[in-house]
Amino acid sequence: MNKLSYLFLLTFFVMLFAGCQEDESSYPSSDDPTVVVATNEIYGAPNRKFEIKAALADDLGLKNVRIQIPELDLDKMINFSTDPLLTTYDLSYFFEVPSDRGVSESFVIKLTITDVSGNSIEQEINLRLDGEFSAPAISMITPKEGAVILLSSSNQLPVNFVVNDDSGIDYIQVKCEVLGIDEMVQLEGAPQSYTFNKTYTLPITAAEYVLTITAKDKFAIPNMGTLNINIVATNEYPAIYLCDQPKGTNLTTDAVGVPMYFHEKSGQDFEFKYYADTDNKEVYFLGQEADFAPHCFGLNASGDLVDDVTSSPIILPTKGYYKIKVNPSTLVYTVTKYTPTSKVWADVANGLWHDTESLRRPFVSVCGGGIQGATWDTWDAWVQTSLHLANNPNNPYQLVGEYTLTGTMEATFTGQWWSPSWRLIKNGIATMSPGENGNAKYPAAAGVYKVILDTELERVFITKK
Repeated sequence: MNKLSYLFLLTFFVMLFAGCQEDESSYPSSDDPTVVVATNEIYGAPNRKFEIKAALADDLGLKNVRIQIPELDLDKMINFSTDPLLTTYDLSYFFEVPSDRGVSESFVIKLTITDVSGNSIEQEINLRLDGEFSAPAISMITPKEGAVILLSSSNQLPVNFVVNDDSGIDYIQVKCEVLGIDEMVQLEGAPQSYTFNKTYTLPITAAEYVLTITAKDKFAIPNMGTLNINIVATNEYPAIYLCDQPKGTNLTTDAVGVPMYFHEKSGQDFEFKYYADTDNKEVYFLGQEADFAPHCFGLNASGDLVDDVTSSPIILPTKGYYKIKVNPSTLVYTVTKYTPTSKVWADVANGLWHDTESLRRPFVSVCGGGIQGATWDTWDAWVQTSLHLANNPNNPYQLVGEYTLTGTMEATFTGQWWSPSWRLIKNGIATMSPGENGNAKYPAAAGVYKVILDTELERVFITKK
């Protein structure tokens, strides 16, 4: 080898060695990093995310943490910035268990923590897939949400509910601070079902109360279930509802209008306008919105109005519109058939958008939230033709259609630039604008619903299909 070649190779190796030295850690030696995990055992389930939580620390600086579950193809490296050095880190990492894993399987989560000096430690966490994450289910028998307790009849408040939980129930608690109720029932043996049944005494003065029911299960990481029930204790009915559904129907399934809120009230005289869509339509009056009990007004064997959950329905003999008056205190009611004289919104299915009002043909669609395809823009209401309502061929005062609800709903039924429009406010009331303001929010399960806007009744009915 000639001298020139030798010098070239020597220079190359010197530069390579210098480069290697630069790659080596320039940090001084330090103590091992530390890790404190939130729990040594994590519960998961197939097709569900779980969280890995740990507090990492190092006296000089953390370099990275590696999270591994080989059987679940998890190998995640989290690198930390070294400018500036990070001495503490709260690890919070979520991972979803594949749907094809079994609930009886278990794994080991391996954490490897490395600091900038090259020190590493390992920490293992057990992962079980037999987790139970559902809160105890509380099913009210009585009182139902919005229940009315008529103090002139009785000041007794029966509380009856059932709690169910797969992992067993630890305790249930019934509370109402205003009434001085705070009752804890600790259950032995963690039963999967428990029935609570007790009657409390209310003050004789009218008031509104909130009854809070809580249940805790016996799972290793406990789940809590809570239910608030609003109760009205009164000497007079604040509202009466007209119900045209058979007894036993779940009155909380539909989104709006079932049962129907009254139209006018004077003292305890309640007046309704109602459309019977068939001959021999059966109706009841209810003292509460969510259930047939405790106050259901129907007919006894003599044909008299009674407050009795076993009563028979009132029969409206022929199809058409009725004015109905009822007094739940005197138990007197009247039924009168009538012919509407309000405006008929005809041929709305063939509406036309036009800037010149004289050339415009009215249509009725919807603006709002919680309705698939709807926004608060009337142009969107026009172009989303699936939201347009059509005339009911059997009733000129009704506009009908179908909507897909995605959750809590609010709505204004509208034409071009809010003309015409009916704002859906509380209790299913749809006032034609200009009118009462304040769109109400209606909780609803996702799904397809039938929609009826009755322009004579100024009511909207949105019922599960």
